[in-house]
Amino acid sequence: MSTRPLGARPVVPDDPGAWSGILDVLQRRGALPGRRRAEPANGLMISPPPRTALPLVGTQEGVAIAGVGPVRAAAAAREAALSLVLGDDGTSLGGVSKMVTRTWELATLALTSEQHPDADPVAGLPPDVWIDDVADGDLPAAARVAPGGEYAAVPVVEPPRYRGLALVRLSDRALVRYIRFARCGLWSPDGARLVLGGEWGLLALDHHVPEPKED
Repeated sequence: MSTRPLGARPVVPDDPGAWSGILDVLQRRGALPGRRRAEPANGLMISPPPRTALPLVGTQEGVAIAGVGPVRAAAAAREAALSLVLGDDGTSLGGVSKMVTRTWELATLALTSEQHPDADPVAGLPPDVWIDDVADGDLPAAARVAPGGEYAAVPVVEPPRYRGLALVRLSDRALVRYIRFARCGLWSPDGARLVLGGEWGLLALDHHVPEPKED
């Protein structure tokens, strides 16, 4: 059996639109990969709109915050993260999953450290809220606000009990993007990258302005 590290995970760069799911989860639900198959690429896959009474406005043109407008998946990691924080240097990420704490490089999502504390770091995480409860009031403790303060990434539970990440416009609590099976999200200091986390690993989405189509 090989002991070589697995290395960076490939990604499917395409943006399927405002309503999507994590490709890794959807592939594995279809019994891929098997034990003898290589790990598939990760990315986003089109999914139905969320079940919610929140206004669904979709992605916004002319906004340079990753996820609010078009994105391109740029990097992926295999290690799970149920919550993410930005490092003090602004170039690294910290995350937790069951009985593990990790750090990654923000630019590449390369793993830089892993620790196994005696106490489970997940035990102190705030519970996710029902998606409709984001309509008003204070943001949940797990929410992360984008640079500029106009949008937030909010971990939510969608009926019947799906988990996902809602990108919310704070002025009216409308949804601009919803990503099923993501458990957390965090922006880079300039807002140009949004990193998603879940049991399946990490996925970096970069703000992307598509080239205009030729007539």
